[in-house]
Amino acid sequence: MNKRQLRALMAVNLRLLNPQVTDRLRKKGKSGAALTRKLWSQFLLSSIVFLVIYGMAMAAGNLSKMPGMFTFYVAIFILLAFSQSISGIYNLFFAGKDLNSYLPLPFRQKEIFLSKILTVSFNVIPYTLPLLMAFFLLSWQSGTMIPLAIVMAVVVHLLIMALIFMLCSVIVFALTKTKLFHDHQNLVMNALTGITMILVIGGILLMNQGNSSSSESFDRNPIAILMPIFELFNKPTSLISGLTWLGLIGLILIFTGIVRFLILPKLSEQLTAVNTAMLSGSHRHQNVKRSGLNANLDAYNRQLLKEPNLLVQVIMNSVMIPIIFMFSFAFAKVPNGLPLKWLGVFFVAGLAFSTFTVNPASLVGNLISLDRANLEFVESLPISMRHYLQRKFLLGYLLQLVLNILMIVIIAFVIKAGFLMSVSLVLGTIWGTYLVSLHYFRRDYRLLVTNWTNVTELFNRGGGNIGMMATMFGALFVGVIIIVAYSMIIMLTPFAVLINLIAATLIIVLSVLILRHYQTKFWQRFN
Repeated sequence: MNKRQLRALMAVNLRLLNPQVTDRLRKKGKSGAALTRKLWSQFLLSSIVFLVIYGMAMAAGNLSKMPGMFTFYVAIFILLAFSQSISGIYNLFFAGKDLNSYLPLPFRQKEIFLSKILTVSFNVIPYTLPLLMAFFLLSWQSGTMIPLAIVMAVVVHLLIMALIFMLCSVIVFALTKTKLFHDHQNLVMNALTGITMILVIGGILLMNQGNSSSSESFDRNPIAILMPIFELFNKPTSLISGLTWLGLIGLILIFTGIVRFLILPKLSEQLTAVNTAMLSGSHRHQNVKRSGLNANLDAYNRQLLKEPNLLVQVIMNSVMIPIIFMFSFAFAKVPNGLPLKWLGVFFVAGLAFSTFTVNPASLVGNLISLDRANLEFVESLPISMRHYLQRKFLLGYLLQLVLNILMIVIIAFVIKAGFLMSVSLVLGTIWGTYLVSLHYFRRDYRLLVTNWTNVTELFNRGGGNIGMMATMFGALFVGVIIIVAYSMIIMLTPFAVLINLIAATLIIVLSVLILRHYQTKFWQRFN
């Protein structure tokens, strides 16, 4: 393999991974190798920060005495890596529009494949850094010397990630060879996303059902299929540990052979066939008569949702990731018959939930950029740009609201919130989703990109995956503090009615200020 060509491909993919950061660095005079080194340093620094934040949370317990918690963490982040890899591989290989740029260049198929797989890893690995920290902590707490514990954790983490990437590659490439995929690409990918989502969320719910309720231990019931990984770190010299090493290496060799002999030899032909089918399918339109400007605008905006892999990524980032991380923590059951003074707390909880689920990868935060060059054409039409954007915002908000309400209803059922408290949760979610959607809709216009090749570039605007996760957990951290403080005040003070009135006043005032801000800073510019 030509390492120089691979480095060139990686440099290109690294720039495409976060185009906004690339543009900022270029404006500061960075180019060539200096730009690549700067992008690498930012990625590594962000990953280290992310790793430290999770490490502090995991270090609170002794994983060597908690096999249930360890296997729970491993299962959570393996499921997350699997779901993200499926969508990422499809997005970069088949939904991207950069194939024609590679065909005339002297790149071999395995170099293109490896560069794209490594690019997928840049998006996925930050989500799995807690897995690496769990491996290290278990090894260290089991008595292994720190240098050896670090090496073992890194090697096992890389083996598991490589196995996941190759397994997902085999699934996606096998699926895209079927006639069903060529005839119904969006349907097949949406079905795959739905199945993956059901497996992930269903697995999390089942694992939570198996949570130990013993008052003597905070551990969960271990997941048997993942216990060999626990033994690998807890008893590294045991027979089970040796068999686990052999199993991981054997699976890697098997899937490496499948990729090398079944995927790589016909990579270009398969990519060309799928892209040709996508292009021909994009020209098939249904002749539907519509009347009225709103009907035509809504129909056009709904057509944008057919962008390959868009809904896959939106569901992953707006539904699966929040669900996974929220269910990673044990939900306490709400006592039956809570008095009405708690309604305000649940309304605020709904507001906080919205700030966690509406993020840079939400549909409402990318709808304007989905127009691509059509946005300039729309601006030239004799229609109100403000009205056009309002219809677009309404579609994004309603779709995000449906997702949020479905999730909040599931959470209310799990914590047994009761009817009135559940209604308060839903109302808080409705209002919070609207306010946060305004922020990300305006952000999309501020960071507008119309020459993107795949939707991953849109989601990586700003701080990229690390920035998105930092935003989500920042919102979660602040939200938890506010909810806990509000709950403590309600429990300890005899003036709950007054406290709720103060809280309601603050919410109303802040809402008015937020609405006025976006009215003057965003909507009025289109008058």
